[in-house]
Parts: sequence; structure tokens; C-alpha cells
Amino acid sequence: MSFKQRFNAFRERVNILLYDSRDFVLGALSRISFLVALSTIISLVIFHGYELNDAQNHIIGLIVRFSIGYYLLKFLIEVIYNFHPWAFVKARKWEAILMAFLVLDILVINIQGVELLSFLGDAIGVSSFQSGFVLLLQFYVMIIVFLEFGKVGERLPDFNLTPPALLLISFILLIALGTGLLMLPEMKAGSGSLDFVTALFTSISASCVTGLSLIDISTVLSFKGQMIVMILMQLGGLNIISFAALFAILRGGFGMRQQNFMSENLGESMLQSGKLVGSIFRLTLTIELIGAILLGIIWFPKFDSLGNTLFYSIFHSISAFNNAGFSLFSDSLATEGNAFLPAVHWVIALLIILGGIGFGTLSDVLSQPWRNQPLTRSWRGLRLGTKIGLTVAGILLFTGGVILSLTLGYNGDMGTHISASFFQSVTARTAGFNTIDIGAMAMPALLFMMFLMFVGGGSGSTAGGIKTSTFALVFLSAYATIRGKKDINLYKNKIPWELMNRAFAVFLFAIVFIFLGIFVLTILEPDIAFLDLAFEQVSAFCTVGLSTGITSELSFGSQTVIMLSMLIGRVGTLTLAFALSGNRPESNSFSYPKGYMHVG
Repeated sequence: MSFKQRFNAFRERVNILLYDSRDFVLGALSRISFLVALSTIISLVIFHGYELNDAQNHIIGLIVRFSIGYYLLKFLIEVIYNFHPWAFVKARKWEAILMAFLVLDILVINIQGVELLSFLGDAIGVSSFQSGFVLLLQFYVMIIVFLEFGKVGERLPDFNLTPPALLLISFILLIALGTGLLMLPEMKAGSGSLDFVTALFTSISASCVTGLSLIDISTVLSFKGQMIVMILMQLGGLNIISFAALFAILRGGFGMRQQNFMSENLGESMLQSGKLVGSIFRLTLTIELIGAILLGIIWFPKFDSLGNTLFYSIFHSISAFNNAGFSLFSDSLATEGNAFLPAVHWVIALLIILGGIGFGTLSDVLSQPWRNQPLTRSWRGLRLGTKIGLTVAGILLFTGGVILSLTLGYNGDMGTHISASFFQSVTARTAGFNTIDIGAMAMPALLFMMFLMFVGGGSGSTAGGIKTSTFALVFLSAYATIRGKKDINLYKNKIPWELMNRAFAVFLFAIVFIFLGIFVLTILEPDIAFLDLAFEQVSAFCTVGLSTGITSELSFGSQTVIMLSMLIGRVGTLTLAFALSGNRPESNSFSYPKGYMHVG
């Protein structure tokens, strides 16, 4: 008998021996996992949120070490109890890799007395890696907890919630979590902590990737607070449901029901949804990493350490790609040293464009064999939505740059003037960065930027606004009506009226809510200029983050209007789009005669 046969026979005897206790043991491990994860997260929040003494830090370290040991033991027991252990390990390969790394790290610590990541941190001079073994264990634990969170992703369809409802709930929970964390004492630089309204406003703005703020996060928030803002931007930009789906994929639990659920969430077919979830995160991490490297190369001479350079570069890369607009410089990119650095402007602008054209569009473009066939053939191979998104984005970026170059004040340097004009054309499409003083801009420039903010970016992207596809369909409908055409044809495709009705619904919803917001703001803030209030409301609802400088001057009532606008602008239009995308049977089996009236 060969070794493999003897091993299989041994495994069969073990499975028979353990079969009766299998359900009880695995069920108990699952229940205990929840308590361990909860206690670990609470411990980490206390550790990072409050200033603790040595004894309290030691207790936190013990809890974290216990969590590591428990999850290692749990994974080993799950392998032993599984009828096909090798297949189980392959399905949970990311978790298995992490466990293997933990075992290796522990062995190296006990044999050589060196921690691998701490050694790496010492080598490159990154201070955040040199905070001791407890911090590194916390990093491991959080990854394991996130993988455990994949169980929630596997059970998303079991909540009996529609994608719009679950999307809204996920954002509310994310905002509540961010608010609570930002109110902790250690999140604020200096003594004291943020008050509830400021923390809530900052959390909503970061989660809804807007960028408006009541405070200067570069000076008021500590490093930990800035980290929370960065995490909220990443979670809010890609939306937390996609993260739940990702962790389900990493755990090997993304089946047909999950694909069906995510297809509704992402607006893609079931075949594309599973691929797109993985593609979203691969594209995001790759683009953000490249952006951070480029910014780090440009900024390296300006910072006193590699650690600060890395953090600033990563923060701004995430903020730009997610179209969030938060900056660690007091005056955004208009600060001295950045306002006249075209290299920074174009790296940030490229990140904004890539994040704002949509993940489906990016995937579609990258899937075409551009090198192996003529450009015209590759263009014909793109989907209709990709063609519309790219065309409208290109037209708006070019015309926006030209018009802003004519309406912005000239500073005497033509190259800088053109660069600033095109950068503001890019950033007005929901990014929120600025290289010039927005409050000093002339009325024509502000009005045109409001138009760019209203249109926003591409569907399925991190951007806000009504989206380029909605604007294109509304414009084409008006053009066809003027020309007396019955049908709307585009790229040899007939646009169905069901799609047109959805576009009109999103367009009308945005117009009405923006008007109501401006109306309420003019009542609450009679001493502030109408244009400044209108600009602020459009910026908030379209999740842009640009401001003429009035945000911190608003009363509590006006701040509430802005917070609601940011949340509804981020979630409301998406929710409305998802709700309208569902196929619903006609409620009536008959139709009324056509009615006519005078219009216009």
C-alpha cells in the first residue's frame, strides 16, 4: 500500500471518529469566533482611542495574542474536521497564507528574536512599523476579523433586503462607526476630543467621498484620526457591500445567490458581477499604489522622513481615486509648494479621471486587444455604456478646461494658467481638490463649475453627480425632440424608452433636491451670498467637496442640510437607480387611450 493510500485510509478513520462531534464543534467555534472578534475589536478601539498606562497596554496585548492563538487553533480544527482538507485549504487560500505567515513569524521571533515586519520597518525608517509587536499582532488580527466578516458577505442574500435598502443601511452603519471612532480622544491632535456634530459631519463627508469639512483635518486630527478618514474614504468610495462580497470571495463563499445579489448592486449581469467584484479591487489597489509611488517620488524631497512621505502619498492617492477631495494640506493643493507643481496636479488629475469613469468602463477598456487590432475595431468592441461614458467625459474635460481658462483670472504665467484651468475642470467632476482659491473665482467660473459638478462622473464609479450617462440620455432626448425624431439612436443602437425614463427620474430627483436644499439654506443663512450657498449645496449633493469657504460658518441647521445632501447625494441617486433597474411586471393588463396636451 502506497503512502497516499495509507494517508487516505487514516483520514477516513479520523473522519468517521470525528463525525458525530463535527456539527457541535464547528458550531461552537463559529459562536466563539463572534465573541473573540467582538472583544478584540473593542480592545483595539480602546487601545487606539484612549491613552493607556503600561498595565492596560499589557492586558490589550494579551487579548490580541489570545485572539491570534484562537484563530490559528480554529483554522487547524476546521482543516481536521473537513472531509476534504486540501480542497478546504485551497478554497480558503488567503486565510491559509495568513496563518502560515503567522506561524513562520512566531517561529522566527522565538528562534532569532526578530519580528519580520518590525525588521522591515526599521530597515526603511517607517515609524508606524516600529510601535512594537502588539501593533503588528493587531494588524494580523484585523485581517483575520475581516476574513471572518466574509461570512456576512456569504449571507447577504439571506437578509431579505433589496439592494437599495442594504446599500442605505451599509452607509448609515459606516457613518455611525466613523463618527464614534472620530470622537475618541486619541483621534484629535492635542487635548480633548471632537464634538458629535463635527465628528458626524466629517464621517459623512468621508464616507460619502465628498471632502467638505468643518475643520482642517491636517491640524485638528491626529495621525490616527487621519487614518480613520482615509479608511472611511476607501470604504465609502467602493461601498461597503462590495467589501463584504470581496471577503466572501476570499473565503470561497461567493456562489450563485451572491452573484445574483451583486449583479443587482453593481448593475451588471450575473456572469460579470463575480468577475467585476474581483476586478474592482485589483484595479483599485493597482491604480492607488502607482499613484502613491508617483506622488512619493515628487514629494520625497519636501518631507523630513520616508514615513511621512509614504503616508501623505497614500492618503492623497486614495482620496483622489475615490474622488473624495480630502487633503492633508491646509489649503488643499493651493498651498505653497503644491500650487506650482504641475507634476502633482497631473498625477492627482489622472487618479480622479480613472476613479470617476467607472469600474465597468475601466474593465471593458482593458479587456480590448488594443495592440493586436486597429483602434477603430477596438472602439467598436466596447459596450454602449463605455462609449457614452468616455465620449461625454472627454467632451466635458476639454470644454471645461477651455471655458475655465477663459473665465479664471490670469496670473501672468500661461502654462500655469492652462494647467490650473484643466485641473479644475477635472476636479469639479466630484473630486474636490483645488489649486486656486475657489472663493476668489469670478461668477461665470463658479456657475460653470456648478454645471460640471452637477453632471459628475461615470456610472458605477466613485464619483457623484447625476452621472455622464444620465446627462447624455437627457441631452439626446431633448435633441431628438427638437429634431422631431421618434427614436433615439446612438452608435447603431436604439435607446429603449425604459432607460430614458430612468435617466429622467434621476435627473429630476437631483434637480428637485438641490433646489429644496438651496431654498432652505437661503432661509437659514440670510447673510451669506446666494451664489455661495448654491455652490455649497450643489457641491454637497454631487459629493464634490469644493467650497467658497463658507462651510465652517454655517449654522447647525445649515450643517444638517449639507449632511443630508451629502448622504442622499451619494446614496439616493444610486438607490433610485437600483430601484428603477429592477424588472417589475406591469400592474395593469390594459392600457388607457393616449392623451395629448400642449407642452412648452
